[in-house]
Amino acid sequence: MASTSDLHDALQDLSELLGRRLVLTDHRLRVVGYSIHETEADRARLSTVLAYSDSWPVPPAGAGEEIRDLPGQGRLRLVPLQDGRRQVGFLLVPTGPDEHDLPPGARQTLSEHVPALGVLLSLRSIDAERDRRRMSELLAQLLGPDESARRSAADSLLREGLLGAAGGYSATVLSCDDGLGTVSDRDAVVELAVESAMDFVARTSTASVAGAVLGDGVGVLVFPRVVVAERLERVLDRPELASLRAGLGPLVGDRASIGDSFRRARDAWQVGRATRASTRVVAWADLGMDRVLVRLPLAELRTEDLPGPVRRVLTVGLGEELLHTLDAYLRCGGDVGATTKVLHIHRSTLYYRLGRIRDLADVDLGDPEIRREVTLGVRIAQLAQLI
Repeated sequence: MASTSDLHDALQDLSELLGRRLVLTDHRLRVVGYSIHETEADRARLSTVLAYSDSWPVPPAGAGEEIRDLPGQGRLRLVPLQDGRRQVGFLLVPTGPDEHDLPPGARQTLSEHVPALGVLLSLRSIDAERDRRRMSELLAQLLGPDESARRSAADSLLREGLLGAAGGYSATVLSCDDGLGTVSDRDAVVELAVESAMDFVARTSTASVAGAVLGDGVGVLVFPRVVVAERLERVLDRPELASLRAGLGPLVGDRASIGDSFRRARDAWQVGRATRASTRVVAWADLGMDRVLVRLPLAELRTEDLPGPVRRVLTVGLGEELLHTLDAYLRCGGDVGATTKVLHIHRSTLYYRLGRIRDLADVDLGDPEIRREVTLGVRIAQLAQLI
């Protein structure tokens, strides 16, 4: 089987023959290789392709060549690459502003070399798919209950170069909000999210990150460091991933203990989903008391199990506005001034709404004990998805 170096050598040889800087992508327009880019203009164009090509619309199979504009950086000709009848990727060839077609000599050179490049890219794809299956297998073992299997998988990930050596590791859980189609639909979204994150890391650093879809619409990423939530938010900021949420686990020092980080990452994801957190990435380190609450047998909890004041709040039909007001008031610890700022309302409006809640649910939120009970009870109800 051809090696990755064969593919890159063939790409560089073709670049020299054409006298043009080339970029190679897979069938989804994700960059998998590029020739030497020497000039400042070449490097600027390459940076744009690396940053945005995987979000470009993919030409339909069999559509032939296509020219795309790069504002301020000229144009690119997308040349389809095939292995037999299967489209495996694209060769991106810089095109001059007045160049409607390649010169005959360049066209002849492409026709002679593109078929071999397609075969080499196909072989690389086979290797990559084999690595993905191996990574998925090892991660499933790493997160499983068998300690011996966990340690063996941790050693194999490092030995096979699928995860880099580091002083600590953290896990990230990726999954969708409830209600998104079938499990296969959710798996497809999660797979795209895992690939997007791994592609971003590959483009912007030399770190080795492991990732896989575990099934049932759950994906995992293992990083050799603590994950920056804001950065992951930006990576996942794509229309196709709008239904996705992520939970970040804490750093653990032992590769075989990554499962502990994964379980806490899953807790963080669950809190974010259940409480409809405003950010799509929630870190276990920021959960506070929710770290404890989310470990309760929430699936078994029913409204009748909650204290009386909490049951009344949940069952009297307060409506969305009053429930939103109650949630903000409790989050602000009963501070009227802070609550009015959060809700952007006048104090008199807040007092009126609190009075309505008191009358309808027969709860005096001015009583610190009642307020504490309702605060904790409502939070548990949110995590149990009773509201």
